[in-house]
Amino acid sequence: MVTRRTVLRAAVAAPLLAGCAPDVLLGERDKVRIAVPWSGFERQAFDAVVDGVRERGQALRDVQVIPLGDDIDTAFSARGPSAPEIVMLPQVGRIRELLDANYRLRRVDDRQWPGGARPRYSPQWRELLGRGEAVYAVPFKYSLKSLIWYDKQTFAERGLPDPNSWTVSQWPAAMSKLAATPVRLLAFGAADGFVVTDFFENVLLAQAPEVYADLETTGGGRRWDRPSMWAALERLGELWGHPAAFPGGAAVAMTRQFPDAVREVFEHRRAAMVVAPDFAEPVVRRSLSSAKRDESVVGLARFPAVAPGGHRPMIAGGDVMVLTERASGAAWEWLAGLAAPEAVRPWIDRHGGFLSPHPETEGRYPPLLESIASDLDSWERFDLSDRISWGVGRLGLQRTLADFLADVADRDPEAVARAIGRLTELEGRRPA
Repeated sequence: MVTRRTVLRAAVAAPLLAGCAPDVLLGERDKVRIAVPWSGFERQAFDAVVDGVRERGQALRDVQVIPLGDDIDTAFSARGPSAPEIVMLPQVGRIRELLDANYRLRRVDDRQWPGGARPRYSPQWRELLGRGEAVYAVPFKYSLKSLIWYDKQTFAERGLPDPNSWTVSQWPAAMSKLAATPVRLLAFGAADGFVVTDFFENVLLAQAPEVYADLETTGGGRRWDRPSMWAALERLGELWGHPAAFPGGAAVAMTRQFPDAVREVFEHRRAAMVVAPDFAEPVVRRSLSSAKRDESVVGLARFPAVAPGGHRPMIAGGDVMVLTERASGAAWEWLAGLAAPEAVRPWIDRHGGFLSPHPETEGRYPPLLESIASDLDSWERFDLSDRISWGVGRLGLQRTLADFLADVADRDPEAVARAIGRLTELEGRRPA
């Protein structure tokens, strides 16, 4: 007999597995090849950035953009004269691993990292992308992963307090309060793996910041089986396993993608808030436009502490530019052009959903983010799933948490133990 748990796991695992098929494309040898992980509107937005660099004459040779999606790592193993020269890398942890494996990443020109009284990027970036005195990448696009988008009108109508004053430990009571209404507290697009890992990472950093830091920076085998990790997963299970947490319940949340979760809040109004990065912004605007609502109903808060007086997380993510060992002089010109403060203006102005890590970029964030502008450079940790590759890895963490969501939705008392066991098993597969 097919159990409910089997159905739930299949629902959440299918979208994760669907994105794993290889689709490696090689470029044209007479052009600078830039490998990117983006598709859809993000690819269109990047094309607009490339057009701007080209029009300003900041690079001499033309460029070809190679979309690799989740297979972006294949850009480093491609061979021949048409292999990529610049990689827009979303998993910054790969930089350290490539260097450890003696892959000859190109050191970034010091002109891209001026120091002194006015450093070009916040200090966290240099620590993240450097080794010793050398720096091996330039930040291009970054995101804040510890944000909550909420509907002020829904909060007022349902008698909910300002979410800036909440703690995570108060969320289950709010879920229970809303249980008799058609509105749920949280929208959740769990079909997108990054949504699941972002939520977990915020709870972990709020619950046990020292454990997050250790997992993020450990070079050898990471230790997942520890009391603080159990406590974080138990806290997460209280939220994800609450019967009135999400519109339609956990089974629907498992098949809902990130943009649909945002629409649940601002267009359909079936949820009061959504844990989502800054790049939810264009989806928020489109949702309001479809529902003929004003932007004044949009509220933005930071992810809260788990208890009064506790630690409030601030996690960053993003894509960085890396030069492969085949990079030509023309590739260096393109990297400099794309790193210029004005280069990303087309993405910000025409498409939205973009934060510039460059402090000299005029209007480096969209207007809807004005309320959290002071926090733009105050992030403390980077996206954990993008820091770890070997061992558990990004996909291993996503699939483990997907199974955990199915388990807690099914009221499985062994959910935490099973997740810890799976993470420990995956970590044991790290190459020697």
